[in-house]
Amino acid sequence: MEQRCVSVSTLSSGSHILHFANGNTYEADLVIGADGIKSVLREFVSGQPTSPTYSNSVAYRSVLSPEALKEVKTDITRPHIITYPVQSNQKINVVVFSTDYTVPVGSMNIPLPWAKPACQDELLQEYSGWGEDAKVILKGMENPSKWHLHFLDPPLSSYYKQRIVLVGDAAHAMLPHLGSGVGQGFEDVYTLCSLLEDPRARKCHLDNVLEAYDSVRVSRANMVQKMSSIKGNIVDGRGPGGGATLQIQEQLREIWDPIWHYDLKETVKRARASVYGPRGVL
Repeated sequence: MEQRCVSVSTLSSGSHILHFANGNTYEADLVIGADGIKSVLREFVSGQPTSPTYSNSVAYRSVLSPEALKEVKTDITRPHIITYPVQSNQKINVVVFSTDYTVPVGSMNIPLPWAKPACQDELLQEYSGWGEDAKVILKGMENPSKWHLHFLDPPLSSYYKQRIVLVGDAAHAMLPHLGSGVGQGFEDVYTLCSLLEDPRARKCHLDNVLEAYDSVRVSRANMVQKMSSIKGNIVDGRGPGGGATLQIQEQLREIWDPIWHYDLKETVKRARASVYGPRGVL
């Protein structure tokens, strides 16, 4: 059943009414907003319009056969290209980034749709002068799609209001440069579900649950969002530590460590204790 939420209202009881485009309404004690980067519920939570910001970056995407890249060696002159195998190594997913640093971020509005087909000639013109191996990759992208990359800027200071709580891109839409956006959504859901599934949980605990969720998720996910933007700048040679190859490598050396080496279970354990008590005392 496909429905699109268009607004939300609050009852005197503290429950919320979700209003849908087809005229349907639903009442809920707790609303979890997982409605993506174009979230309707985010404006209720933030208390102000929170349209995603265009990052001045585009990503061209395509899926190639491994044979298309057999001539690639090492002659890539400062491009921002990501490749990785998919479909059990039968295909190679390719993402090619380009960022316009001549205008301020947020100064351009991109009409929908943000992702659409592109022609190969546009791709080759955009990245002319990138080196022979880059040209081989680009020429293999016969039917690329073009994605205008958006993110939340500034980030939200809270992911909930009353009994509406945001998860995933609705809460912290970020650029893809750390490959961690989906992972942060998983962490959101794991944290929230762990707090709600506690056998001691009752409706009277909802406010404390959302406060505990917010206390651990905002700082964590917003940090990853910020580092994702920084990592894109680093790879483009515009990082805070300089743009020479060795400087770029040094800046990237441990950039994933705070994401990978994070004890989510221990964090959630402490959050549950803050709501229900460490030994089952409510």
